[in-house]
Order: sequence, then C-alpha cells, then structure tokens
Amino acid sequence: MKTVFFLSFFAVSVAFGAVEIEDVTFGFGEGYKVGTWTPLTITVRNQDERAVFSGDLTVEVRNFSSDTPIERYTTPLRLIGTEPKWKNLYVYCPRNATQLVIQIVPATPSRSTTLGSATSGTTRDMLLPTPFARKDYFVLVLAPSGDKLKRFIDKKQLEVSDDVKAHVRYLPNSGSLPNTWIGYSAVDTLVIREIRLTERRIRKVQQTAMLDWVQRGGTLIISGGSNFNYLQGSFIEPYLPVELKGVETDTLPAALQEQFGFQASGSTKNPFERIRFVPKTECETLIGTAEQIYVAKRNFGDGQILCLAFDYNALPFSEQQIGEMFWHGLLSSSGKSPKYFEDRYALALRHEEKIYKEFLSKMPTQVPLIKLLSIVLPVCLLSFGGFLFYFDKSKQKPRSYWVGGCIFVLLSVSAIGAGGHIFPNRITADRLSILSVYPERQRAHLQSYVSLRAARRAETSVDFTKRTFVRQQEVENSGSTSPQQIGTLVQDSRSQLRDLFVEPWQSTTYVQETFLDAQILPRNLENAWYVAGIEMAYLGNVTRDVESDPEVSTASLRLRVTPKMPPDEELTGTRGRFAQILRQEYALRHLATDADSNPPPYFIGWTSQNFNDMVVDGNISTNDETLVIFRH
Repeated sequence: MKTVFFLSFFAVSVAFGAVEIEDVTFGFGEGYKVGTWTPLTITVRNQDERAVFSGDLTVEVRNFSSDTPIERYTTPLRLIGTEPKWKNLYVYCPRNATQLVIQIVPATPSRSTTLGSATSGTTRDMLLPTPFARKDYFVLVLAPSGDKLKRFIDKKQLEVSDDVKAHVRYLPNSGSLPNTWIGYSAVDTLVIREIRLTERRIRKVQQTAMLDWVQRGGTLIISGGSNFNYLQGSFIEPYLPVELKGVETDTLPAALQEQFGFQASGSTKNPFERIRFVPKTECETLIGTAEQIYVAKRNFGDGQILCLAFDYNALPFSEQQIGEMFWHGLLSSSGKSPKYFEDRYALALRHEEKIYKEFLSKMPTQVPLIKLLSIVLPVCLLSFGGFLFYFDKSKQKPRSYWVGGCIFVLLSVSAIGAGGHIFPNRITADRLSILSVYPERQRAHLQSYVSLRAARRAETSVDFTKRTFVRQQEVENSGSTSPQQIGTLVQDSRSQLRDLFVEPWQSTTYVQETFLDAQILPRNLENAWYVAGIEMAYLGNVTRDVESDPEVSTASLRLRVTPKMPPDEELTGTRGRFAQILRQEYALRHLATDADSNPPPYFIGWTSQNFNDMVVDGNISTNDETLVIFRH
C-alpha cells in the first residue's frame, strides 16, 4: 500500500513539475482601463510528452498592500503531449489592482504541489501595466499591416476636453477578436478595414460578441472604398445605416473640403473610390449630403455604427495632415456613444456603495434568532437581577433567580442552536437589476446587484446556465475581504461561482452581467414611463409587446421637463430606494436627453420577474426587483 502511494505521489509531482507557463498576454497590447473586464491569454505547455496533466489554471488579482486576492478566476486545464495550449480568460481589474498571480494547480495536489510550494514554471507574478485613463479614447483596430491610423491619432490630444487622448492598439488577426462582449469592456471604438466579415473569417460567437458590445454602448467604425466587397454580404451589412449601391470614383468638392476641415491642396483633388450610399431610415449623415454621403451613422441600442464611404488608408485621407484633421474631428464629435462618453465619471460614482448599504440595512432584522437571543436574554437577565439585588432584602430570592435564570438562558440558547443544525440553513438572495432590451436583435443585457445572506454561516456554490460574468461589488471602507468570502469564478463552457462563504451578519455581494435572448422578456410592466425626447408620460401598469412600437395616447400626462432617470415619483419601498440611488448618482445619465437631440423613444418600467438563470447549492429564497428599459 505504501509503495502504491509513493508511486502515485511521484507521478503527480513529475507531471506537475513538467507543466510551464510560457507566455501571458494581458489586454490588447497591454491596453486596458481600471474598473473594466480585460482579456487574458495564457500559453501553457507540458514539457514531458509522455505525461498527462489534469488540473486548473488559476488567476488571482491582487494589490501591493495585501496578499489577499481581490478577485479569483479559474479554468479547467488538461494537457496531453508537448503541444502548447492557449487559455482565454476575462478578469476584472478594480481601481486598486496592481498585479496578477497565475498558478497551475493539479487535480490531485500533494504536499509538494500546493500553491505555496509550486515550482517556478507553474506560477507567475505579473505587474499590471499602466492603465489608460477612463476619459481617454481606447481605439482598437482590426486591419492588415500598413494601416496608418495609429500614426494619425495615437497619444494625441483630442478636442473633447482638456487632456483627453486617443490610444490605438491593433489586433493581429480576426481570430483574436473576443468571443464574448465582455472582452470589449475597456474599448471605446472598434475600427475595421479590409477584413472579410463572414463566418469563415469571423466565427459566429465573435460576431455575436461584437454586436452585443455595440448595443451595450460601443462605437463601430467601418471603412469603405475598396472595402465594398468585404462589406457586401457580411454579417454587419443589415445593421449599417446605409445600403451599399456599388463603387464610384470621386473627388472632394470644395464645399465638402470645408466640412472636412481640409485646406485645398493637390492631394484633395486626387480621385478616390467611394461607395455609393443610400440612407436607411435610421441613417444620420455626419459628412456629406443626401445625394453624396461620406460618413453615415446610426444609433444601435446604446451604441452606434459609423460607416465611411471611402478607405481612410488611401489618398487623400492617408496623408498625415489630412488624416489627423479628419480623425480628430470624427473622434471628438462621434468617437464615443453617449453611454461610453459618460463612462468617464464611472470611477467617481458611488451607486454600488449605496446599493451595498441598502442591502446591509436589511440585515439587523434578518439575523439568526440564536445570536439575537444570546444578546438580548443576558441583558434582560442582568438588568432584572440587578434590580432585585438592589431593592430586595431577601438573599434567597436573588440567588434562586440567578441560578434559574442562567439555566434558562443556557437551555434556550442550546435548544435554538440544536434546532438550527436540524433544520435546513436557508440562503436568501436579494437582487436589484437593470434589464436593457434591444429589439433590433431581440437581445437584452442584464446587470444584477446580488446580496446573499444565510441563517448561519454556510459554504455554497452558484451555477449559471448561461455565459455570465461575476465580480465583487466595489465598496470602499467596507472592511477586509478574506479569500473565502470572494469565492472563485470558474470560466468554461458554463460559469460557476464556487467556494463562496455566506455570513449571517455580513452581506456577501457581487455584480452579475449577462446577455439574454428576448424570448423570456416580460410583457407586463409596473410603474411604467414612456419617454420620447424630453417628453415623458406615466403609464402605470401596462402590457408591453417587445416586437411592436408603442402606441401612447396619454397627452394629458406628458411632462415638458428634462426627465429624471429613472423616475421615482410613483415608487415606494425597495424600488423607490433603488431608483433614487441610480438617479442621485447619475448612473443612467446617458438616457437623459435635451431638446437638441432626437433619440428614439423607450419605455422604463418595473417587474419582479426573475431573469437570473442561477442555481444555488442549498435551500434558497429570492427577492427580485428589476428596472426594465426598452430601447427603440
């Protein structure tokens, strides 16, 4: 028996020691922003071609002041032979994150293969690079070699406000596009040129990820000119603001040279290829006329799609002076959607902290009875005993009281404590959510603030049946967070939050984000508002069909005021407090419009329907309140 144990121990140690972390790629060319999700690609290799390794690849996000991880992620890892394997994860970098600790953990760890004693090839510490400022523009470019966009705008100041710059990073090929929308979290603008946008080059999951990200607030810029053949029949063509009607040869008219901001020169008179655009209903002409559109735009959910009729990498637009003027003007005016433009205030908002306090406000009335009695009964006993001791002259009664009272307290606490172990430990999940519905593709984004509490301390795991991303809720001055409390997010074909400890006296909170199909969306909304420009109408409870445009005939209820997002006049209880937090912190300020803009109308309403496809290990009850936003 000892021989078998020794051989198995030796085999595991050899296999584990032969696995190495060869390379780590963080962000897009090390480009990222704090408070956003960032792609992480890790290359691992098994040095022994006869060994088979099975285990986990674990990533911890830490800061300099503590060895306690802020976030922890893991993905299954299996290596056969010496072929390298690339593992892709998405990690969230809070504002105080400074380093990553990457470790390979075997499925059957021994004393020599624990995290603390891992060999040099199985662990790597990586200092995070300097992040881009949240107010800056992160421009990601998918284009072949020879592209000149970086030369035009990289690290140059824009005209948006003081000290706002653009940072350009290139993708090596279309295969490096993120497989999920969360991978674009830090990206403000994606530019595509001379790439065939078909499923053969860009996989279906990458197409879905790109479109989800744009609707969530991103800006997609498509280059034209000789790219006509790349755009025609592509997956993006149905969502462009224009119809493509062939390629023509053109020169810039003098009037358009002034609109572009170009000074007349010999290069501006050179002919160039231009795609003939026919505007769709959603089209907004940024540069050009109705007959000759050079730059077109459409709102797409909370984001936007811009289409250039010409190839920005060809003359006359590829000249340095002209290229700089064009791109500086375009990015300054339309480089970010309203949602991403307001993202510059994200680090200053305190709505997560206030939501956390809202969760905590429920805790005193929902703590276990055993702890409540262990505090209240001794206080009552001591108070009454002191009263008897001071006023009663008889010595026998107080002595009997103290003895009987202590026995009563011990029996009560013991009985309740024993009952707590006999009866199941109930876990309660409070969820405050924002559901943004995008009817163009029948998709919806769900962001939930979740608080877990239990009758007594419990370890649990949470399974998500859909692709879901979970992070710890960022709260300042909330006390230290132990590794057991943060849990581990497993990223694989399904997502799972495991090793999560739930406390009775402290709220375990996190933020969950996912995209849903519109088939499960609610038809009934409560406390609903209809918003069109600066006009608002309170509708009360309505039945809403997400596939049809709203018909509102409540002119008498319209309010000619700048809307507060979300309205809270008719709300009470949890909904009212949640709406006040979002409004006071301007968390949805991109929805507020002014008289100069003409945005599409939308509904705001409430529902208690549960949209979270999550399964918690144990006996659980849920309380859901969701703010639903239908965009048109």
